[in-house]
Amino acid sequence: MRARRLTVLLPLIFMLVASLECGRATSANEDPLDREARDALVAYLRIDTSNPPGNESAGARYLQQLLTRNGIAAQLVGSDPHRQSVYARLHSGTNEKALLLLSHIDVVPAAANEWTKPPFSGAVEQGYIWGRGALDIKSLGIAEAMAMIELKRTNAPLARDVVFLATGDEEAGGIHGAKELLETRRDLFENAGYVLNEGGYNETVVDRVLFWGIEVQQKVPLWLRVHAKGAGGHAASPPDDGGSVAKLVRALDGIEKIETPYRVSPDVARFFHEAGAARKDERGEVLRDIENEIRGPRLARVLTPAYRSLLRDTIAFTHVAAGTSTNSIPVSAVADVDIRLLPDETHEAMLQRVRDAVGTNGDVEVLLTSDPVPATSSGTDLFELLEEKMKEDEPGSRVAAIVGAGTTDSRYFRAHGIVAYGIAPFKVNYYDAGTVHGNDERIRTQFFAEGVRLMRTIVGGFCARAK
Repeated sequence: MRARRLTVLLPLIFMLVASLECGRATSANEDPLDREARDALVAYLRIDTSNPPGNESAGARYLQQLLTRNGIAAQLVGSDPHRQSVYARLHSGTNEKALLLLSHIDVVPAAANEWTKPPFSGAVEQGYIWGRGALDIKSLGIAEAMAMIELKRTNAPLARDVVFLATGDEEAGGIHGAKELLETRRDLFENAGYVLNEGGYNETVVDRVLFWGIEVQQKVPLWLRVHAKGAGGHAASPPDDGGSVAKLVRALDGIEKIETPYRVSPDVARFFHEAGAARKDERGEVLRDIENEIRGPRLARVLTPAYRSLLRDTIAFTHVAAGTSTNSIPVSAVADVDIRLLPDETHEAMLQRVRDAVGTNGDVEVLLTSDPVPATSSGTDLFELLEEKMKEDEPGSRVAAIVGAGTTDSRYFRAHGIVAYGIAPFKVNYYDAGTVHGNDERIRTQFFAEGVRLMRTIVGGFCARAK
């Protein structure tokens, strides 16, 4: 009996010891900055910087303290004391164009009752770091800070200045963040020639990246608010036109019927061809032959909405507000409409189409728009380095310039003639990517650590002098 017990226990003891030794080896091999980065992200996620209302200054102060503790002078900038950005610069003493590491502090609001984890908890569970901003885009802000901290700690001689800027108000269009600073504090951007920002994309299958997309151009935003007004009163005797809510419904119905046909721009075609070359499935076939597939039956079935959004203007209703009780007809009703135009379009034509569709049912207010700006060239030394480091990080992967469906602060820098690239250093599986601006936003702990290392490699490779 005793021999039988030993026979059973010995393998279990061996497995336990082996597991402990493996754990010790993993801990010994862990990059010290991995733990610091993880702890920094958790702390950053616990700061509620929802926009609206903003209150980014709390996040800005946290980043300022993080940099200051590591010997990097950082200052709060911006006209609103509640909505500050944070700025720091490592000086090189050279005339080479500086690299600006850009991110934003604000996040979109989160409905806590719809999350399985508290949205501002920074919980580390089930192999993930959870919280609003984990993917968009506090993770990038921490990765950029760690890249700068590493350069400072190692006393690396610099080939160019490195600038850190985390801004407010990006989620509401950046008017009170990056745009304001570029217009009022040009001294902050002295000799800035390059920007690394959010907006990139990678296609991750399990834990392997097939394709890295570096964003060089993005769609043009047109954010509108539709106001409908009418006679108010008791709902038991509604007015002949139905009142403000009925008029708003008719206005939105008219907007929804605006046709937005598919078309392929040259920049999107190049992106799709490269992305398709990385795949061996039906989606890859459609992407590689998008010019012919765009009118075919496979387009809607094979390509996700994210891909198809780059082939046409998109219209989305995002917020509706009216009334206070079931039995009262309100005097006013409003709805917000988020329109994204293809990168070569101006907003005037679409705005007129919306006004025509709304007709006498309401008035249209413009909340945000932008002019198209030229795409950033991929023929730069920074793009070349990004491609090199991404391929080194994932051998066999492909890298290409892409067009982004979203809108980022990069457009303000491009308008000033500054090279701006959107990158995604963190691997993201499709089911996690869907949590951006949604519920249960999260990033894999391992993918975050790997992305921070990649960011450090990129910044060091571009800014540190060769030894």
